[in-house]
Amino acid sequence: MKNLFILLGLLLSLGLMTSCSSSEEAPVTTDCNITVTFDNVAVVNGIIYATQTYPLKVESISFSSATGTTKSISQVEYAIDSRMNSRSSFAPYKGRFDTRTLESGTHTLGMFFGIVQLDNTVLPDNVQYVFTVVPSLDDLPEGAELGTYTQRFRVTPD
Repeated sequence: MKNLFILLGLLLSLGLMTSCSSSEEAPVTTDCNITVTFDNVAVVNGIIYATQTYPLKVESISFSSATGTTKSISQVEYAIDSRMNSRSSFAPYKGRFDTRTLESGTHTLGMFFGIVQLDNTVLPDNVQYVFTVVPSLDDLPEGAELGTYTQRFRVTPD
């Protein structure tokens, strides 16, 4: 008798899983605008510079729907040079990166997040920023100063 209840429970849960709505009912899209604000960076000729003396910071990541089909982004996971570094679960999704541990030269900051649809499905997406680390403020390009830099981009369906 106990096995019968277990079997009925499994069949019921299987029925619930197969009754979820399919993606054919509503088109899935990732059409949205994302704005990333950095601090302790200098940008010269489109190149982002950070120094080993000050941490590279992501002050905020903000989101807006471009078409009304998306409602938010989920947590953001950060990776430097393809190695997971940190995670931020709540807006403004701040990140702080110890550049003292990075060699001088070019590195990649990856931001991995999910775009939450109106039907609560989550579509994964990411953005990669290439940045150059220099030893100190004196090693920045001529006239460059550390400050805040904001970049906005649009995520569109493939």
